[in-house]
Amino acid sequence: MNKKAIFTMVLAGFLGLAQAQNNSTSLEHIKSVTAVSKVLGDGRKVATVILEYDTPISNKSLSAGCYTVVGKEVTDVYANNVPEKAEKGTDGKYVVIEVKAEVDLYAQPKQPTNADLEKKKERDLMQGGPGLRAGWSTGGDDEYPGNAVVVQIKDIKTAGGKTYKASDTQINSTEEKCLVADDFRQEEFVSPYTGQVLPYNIYLPEDYDPAKKYPLVLFIHDAGVASSQVKQPLYQGNGATSWAEPEAQARHRCIVVAPEYPYITVDDNWNYSHHLDATIALLKDLQTRYSVDSSRIYTTGQSMGCMSSIVMMLKEPDMFAGALLVAGKWLPSIMAPLDKQNIWIISCEGDSSSNSLQGQAVEIWRNQGSKVSEATWDMTQTPEALSDEADKMRAEGNHLLFTHLTGGNHRATWFVAYGIKGVQDWLFEQHK
Repeated sequence: MNKKAIFTMVLAGFLGLAQAQNNSTSLEHIKSVTAVSKVLGDGRKVATVILEYDTPISNKSLSAGCYTVVGKEVTDVYANNVPEKAEKGTDGKYVVIEVKAEVDLYAQPKQPTNADLEKKKERDLMQGGPGLRAGWSTGGDDEYPGNAVVVQIKDIKTAGGKTYKASDTQINSTEEKCLVADDFRQEEFVSPYTGQVLPYNIYLPEDYDPAKKYPLVLFIHDAGVASSQVKQPLYQGNGATSWAEPEAQARHRCIVVAPEYPYITVDDNWNYSHHLDATIALLKDLQTRYSVDSSRIYTTGQSMGCMSSIVMMLKEPDMFAGALLVAGKWLPSIMAPLDKQNIWIISCEGDSSSNSLQGQAVEIWRNQGSKVSEATWDMTQTPEALSDEADKMRAEGNHLLFTHLTGGNHRATWFVAYGIKGVQDWLFEQHK
């Protein structure tokens, strides 16, 4: 072989090596993949995926079409020099993938599988009272995943000019974060009556000061997450997290408590369990351990949680300064004494049981001489428009309010109710 041929082969080898180094796949350069979720009315949803590379990525090389996220709609892709969202991209080691995350007003629970039904047979035992179906649930064991799977489908470039080639390899998230929900911590309370453990989530304001007094909001979940992991009340919807959102805390610093019940607390036959007495004991205990304003303790809950709040208000009429009752019910005649309480009821017109029975309770209150503000809102309006509607009802100055949301269904009520600023503001105005 002559010298020219040898030189040509060596040169080709060097060029090939250089080309390979300049066109590697991005997979080998990714250090971490973080799925960032947020909690909406219908549950936790991934909203952002952040890829951390070993070298800065050129922002100009990125577009929404560079990546797919399995099961999600990508809305924007850009680089950043810190692992967070930005108004405008800049060259940096982090690629931020924003995906569509919004409330589905028509979301339905997962239908129970045969395995779910078998599990329910074991859970549907007598617990806390005659006839109480302790494991009853509105559907299957709903899941609110916080992971993400990413695929780079177009070439991208580093800030130094190297090309990271597209690949059909799926990249799984290595870390999960859930905004606001992660700020809660998990604790346990032992019932003084039964000795059973009641797990719960608690949020303290970021600048919590024991020398100050804070309102406390109790949130009680629906039957759909009974006997789930302790954090499930934080993921199933925003009944707990809405009060701890930064914007909400800026307006109303408060402590938030969200128990996770091992069994259902009430059923449709008006039976309730000892877990509600344990919850009342928990609230009293928290007042000895944290700086709680005893004149501003509030209760709220959806479906089973609404019914549980009603029972506790009847059992302890002097404990709660106000209540937000969402998509629930109780025997109207038994609710008669509650006309002296500060209560805002929200129910969907499509939820005939809640709407009807709560309406009957309202008529009893009116017949007893109490004034009740009542209105119907279009549930498809923006949160800002709904807040304006709430302010109109607040302006009437009554301590009893009943809002009907147009159409919708049982679950849709809490998809909307906890995101209304004006309703939150009303609750914090209430004092004993």
